[in-house]
Amino acid sequence: MATIHPTAIVDPAAQFGEGVVIGAYSIIKGPVRIGPGTVIHEHSNLQGQTVIGRECQIGPAAYVGLPPQHMKADPNIGRLIVGDFVTIRETATVHRAIAAGDEHATRVGNHCFIMGAVHVAHDCVLGDHAVAANGVLLGGHIQIGSRAFLGGGCALHQFVRVGRLAIIAGNETSTHDVPPFGALRYGALKAYNAVGCKRAGMDRNTIYAIRAAYRCLHGNRLVPAAVEAMRELNSDVPEVQELIDFITSSQRGIVPSHGAARLMTKQGTGAPDSDNPDFDQSGQARMKDANPT
Repeated sequence: MATIHPTAIVDPAAQFGEGVVIGAYSIIKGPVRIGPGTVIHEHSNLQGQTVIGRECQIGPAAYVGLPPQHMKADPNIGRLIVGDFVTIRETATVHRAIAAGDEHATRVGNHCFIMGAVHVAHDCVLGDHAVAANGVLLGGHIQIGSRAFLGGGCALHQFVRVGRLAIIAGNETSTHDVPPFGALRYGALKAYNAVGCKRAGMDRNTIYAIRAAYRCLHGNRLVPAAVEAMRELNSDVPEVQELIDFITSSQRGIVPSHGAARLMTKQGTGAPDSDNPDFDQSGQARMKDANPT
């Protein structure tokens, strides 16, 4: 049986699992479904076709399942699906998708930690155990891999992908994809996420293979050359193939490597190569087939 504070406003269409707690002054509007053991803390607002898993912690003052911030979307048809054991902290906003159906839903995976003032826009998908620190801003249609860590204040452009176990430093911005296991700092790939890989339980051989693959990225000016060098490693480690598949499937292009950018400045006048198809004059990776919307 759910425990509902007398000051809360709850829609009759809402459905609650065993042990759900609805805190003071919270608003549950529409056919919201909340799994057993979940606590909705005071002043939170949940709306629409929103599904919350079991034993989550929402709020205080979190805004979950509100309509998408989109000029043309129907505010009533999109869905939000939040997994189990998820924490969404104070003043965070997680919005529903712009299209109907579970296959188009905004999704937050199991065990995710969304800290204060984070914005998760419509149609985003967060993998299991992803962490978004305070003030992270995610545009629409972003995909975050499992166990990725987004540092406080970082902002990602819509349609960007962040690979599994990648880490992004605080206050970074990116309009390009961040490969799996990568570490983004000062606008480029600084290295691979060694600490994250160890914490994920990877064995030594796997970590060495990832490090060798990232050396290919740091040591080649062009992304296709880096991918070819990875393939020449003849590694049977699945994580290396995961990295290759991510890079070759990127529609926006990946963020540049600090090492590749240095290689570019060592040639000729020291300026980035204008004939390089992967980098612009500032040394940043060019967008590939980017959707301008």
